[in-house]
Amino acid sequence: MKNYNSDKLRTIAVIGHGTVGKTSLCDSLLFAGGAVERLGSVDSGTSQFDYTDESRERQHSLSSSMGIVDYNGYKINIIDTPGLADFHGATIGSVMVSDGVLLVIDGSDGVEVGSLMTWDFAARSDKPLMFWVNRVDRNSADFGRTLEDIRKNLRKTAIPVTFPVIENDVLSAIVNVLTGEAVNAEGKEIPVPDSAKDDTEMYRMQLLEIAAESDEKLMESFFENETLSEEEMTAGLKKAVATRNFFPVFSGLAIPPVGQKFLLNSISTLLPSPLEGPPAAATDRDKEAEITPDPSGPFVARVFNSKVDTHMGEIVFVRVMSGCIEGTTDISNTTRNSSERLGNYYFISGRERTHADRLITGDIAAIAKLKSTTTNDTLGQKGSKIILKPIVFPQPVYRVAIAPKDRSNEDKMGSGLSLLAAQDPTLILRNESEIGQTTLSGMGELHLKVMLGRLKDSTGVETETFKPKIAYHETITRKAEGSYKHKKQTGGRGQYGHVFIRLEPLPRGAGFEFKSKVVGGNVPTNFIQAVEKGVIEAMKNGPISGCKVVDLQAVVFDGSYHPVDSSDMAFKLASRKCFRNVMLDAGPSLLEPVVIMEVTVPEEFMGDVMGDLTSRRGRIQGIEAEGAFQVIKASVPEAELFQYTSTLKSLTQARGSFSQSFEGYQPVPRDIQEKIMAEVTEEEE
Repeated sequence: MKNYNSDKLRTIAVIGHGTVGKTSLCDSLLFAGGAVERLGSVDSGTSQFDYTDESRERQHSLSSSMGIVDYNGYKINIIDTPGLADFHGATIGSVMVSDGVLLVIDGSDGVEVGSLMTWDFAARSDKPLMFWVNRVDRNSADFGRTLEDIRKNLRKTAIPVTFPVIENDVLSAIVNVLTGEAVNAEGKEIPVPDSAKDDTEMYRMQLLEIAAESDEKLMESFFENETLSEEEMTAGLKKAVATRNFFPVFSGLAIPPVGQKFLLNSISTLLPSPLEGPPAAATDRDKEAEITPDPSGPFVARVFNSKVDTHMGEIVFVRVMSGCIEGTTDISNTTRNSSERLGNYYFISGRERTHADRLITGDIAAIAKLKSTTTNDTLGQKGSKIILKPIVFPQPVYRVAIAPKDRSNEDKMGSGLSLLAAQDPTLILRNESEIGQTTLSGMGELHLKVMLGRLKDSTGVETETFKPKIAYHETITRKAEGSYKHKKQTGGRGQYGHVFIRLEPLPRGAGFEFKSKVVGGNVPTNFIQAVEKGVIEAMKNGPISGCKVVDLQAVVFDGSYHPVDSSDMAFKLASRKCFRNVMLDAGPSLLEPVVIMEVTVPEEFMGDVMGDLTSRRGRIQGIEAEGAFQVIKASVPEAELFQYTSTLKSLTQARGSFSQSFEGYQPVPRDIQEKIMAEVTEEEE
């Protein structure tokens, strides 16, 4: 593959709801651009993008994949991204390294929950965005209705650059408003149909106005000439796209390919080049910095994805943010402060890989044989301290306890999952001492199922998952005090420790405080630390549930000692017992973790979803409209949310989505507290 300069590179991430035909569209772009001789097919297992056994088996993209088109002097990197919410981590990484985003909308279904979610990824990263309305030939498709849906739910300044012409319920043409060209349903050039001329003129005027409004000089030219030249039009629209003031709408078919060449032309002419993109936020020796996209600048690259390749082993995908690098050279992983040898790097297109001898600003490449580099790391020239601001990945929403079926594989399971979690930041492995379990968290049930399948394939370790315990906390609701004397006489030296302790509640989240108000040396100073240690040890296992005790102050205010029999151990034992007894008199209360949820659903499912949340002891905090969707905000106990992803799919015909974040700890209702206490007592017996 020949080398391109940065101004001739474009990278576009293809995003959208699951099942809208993103992968088929990506395959058709490779075919239309001449990158492949035969059109790949998801259904027949010949897709250039969904080529792994996992993807073929599930008929879904489970990770992002690359394709490259050399078209009209430009190299266009196409990144196909997963539509399933379980794998949106890969989508976010791909969006972050793109020059622009193509949001695919089904011409029959319009804007869906997945459309909203992926739109938001592009909006938060301030990426230029285009639309592709797919499957416009179907009987249920309606381009006008879909365009209004896009304008209502996403952006009013979505204007067609290409649009379909339906005559006698059959697709007769795709018209390019900018060039005045048209193709028929077989992709052959035809004159613009008479029935489409009015719409062509209407959309062209809308594009003229958007272009003119992007620049004062263009506005003056427009007023003076009542039109713009082709060069002025392109320049104005490109500027409007870059500033997210204009969102071009394209349309056509992925299968068979119709309208792709219009789209490929516009990717190169309307999207900004890597050199026209904004600087990337970074730190340099802990000071804030910006990395300007400059081929002559210092080499800086972002790792946005990593995976295990059948032939190359572990590989990472990078975007070069600045600089140029050639041949084999030593570089730094600035995130981990380690050295790497860079020599095996490739351009990936579908199943094919081509050895690269140069990487320049804007390039996307796969690098093999790095020692310690993974997703979200920064690579820089030797000695560099520049670290790019990391990609913010979504918080996991599905959590299970996990163990190997063969307990002797505990370490093997842990190291295997740690490697997978390094590759996928939305996968989190934790050894949770509070509940005495190892937990695995991800974006959904399918996400974890796929990851555990990869674990088995790579290590041979089979696992079992089960409902995780809840990390309850205990606290007190009122002040109480008491004493305890630990006295034990044996044949030799005895044990003696005597303490008076007062407990007082502290505000939620305040933690623990210990004070000594002993006077007169009744408890010698050298034993006070042992008293504190005893209290801290007792707080690890509270008296009502065996869980951690929080948010209280313990004051030792009196006691007595024996000049021979007293010891650190004696006072520690006395304070542990005293604490337990006093806490039972201080109105012990069980606290449970509570999360804030934002559940996005089509309006027709809102009642069912709210009813389900209420049945889970959820408190509805508000509802906000987002176009035709409703965002329900609720505070829900973590104990009630196991496998909620499956329930939401069932309630909303898989059209709902949610995110969650930790809110804090709240008191458990008395009846549930008593039930938990009974369960703990039963387990102990």
